[in-house]
Amino acid sequence: MAFMRKQAVVEAIALDAITPDDAEKRITAGVKKYATNEANYAQADGNTPYLGSIVGMGIESSNLADITMSIERQFLTKMTAKVPVAGTNDFTLAAGELGKLRILDGQDALAATPGLSVKMLMDLGHMPKNAAYLDKVVSFAYVMACGDGWKMADALKKMAAKAEKLEGAERADALTNLKTLAAQAKDYDAVLADPAKLAAAKQKTFAADKASCDALTNELNVALDKIKGLSAGGDAAALAKLRTEEAEIRTRLKMSQAKLRVSQEVAEAAGKRRPAEEAKVAAVRAALQEAVAAASKLA
Repeated sequence: MAFMRKQAVVEAIALDAITPDDAEKRITAGVKKYATNEANYAQADGNTPYLGSIVGMGIESSNLADITMSIERQFLTKMTAKVPVAGTNDFTLAAGELGKLRILDGQDALAATPGLSVKMLMDLGHMPKNAAYLDKVVSFAYVMACGDGWKMADALKKMAAKAEKLEGAERADALTNLKTLAAQAKDYDAVLADPAKLAAAKQKTFAADKASCDALTNELNVALDKIKGLSAGGDAAALAKLRTEEAEIRTRLKMSQAKLRVSQEVAEAAGKRRPAEEAKVAAVRAALQEAVAAASKLA
């Protein structure tokens, strides 16, 4: 349950009238009502994840759409004209009359921190690029990679604490599981240590997600071919059943495509590491090593 329920009225301001740091602060303040980890939120900076409670603000992923709307209510922009992309259902944004901010569909999935939200506004043309600001923003790839490390370290610490209190057969089973998780944490520490290894691991995830997405695309094409074949046949019941199947496949495909966008972004950036990412990696590696050391004393 959120620690702050009341929402202050936010007066929209033109994005070209403020600095990236000002925009970041307004975004962070605007999402406070969704946060459930008060301690993390109190010390949040531009690289504090919205999602998760271990190092993030505790916001649920289901609230990302609400966060997007919260951001949109706070800012005005001249990039308000929607321009359709030929041959698709997509559109880009072009300069128009000063008006409400619009964020393209799906982009909010990559805005995992306030800093990345500001980067997204720059990428979409709502704000001018600011290299000095962007250099401080931890990439989405490393927000995800480090988040996995923090969750693993936390799980290992909790498992060790639980195993320490057990006795007999229960303790033996717990220690076996503890040893397995400690080995996984040690392996992940080694992956984080090498940008090339991390990139290779994330490429495998992307390949698996792409295969799943391609399979759903093929499944949809098969359904569409069947619908085309039945359209002239007059079998209304069979056609209605196929239309239902088509709708279900489209829903699954849309979710798969969103997941693929995320894994592609992570795979492409995982091999690139700047000082901002180095600091985050060093912190999570220290946590992993500490958890492994504590577990090894029991196992």
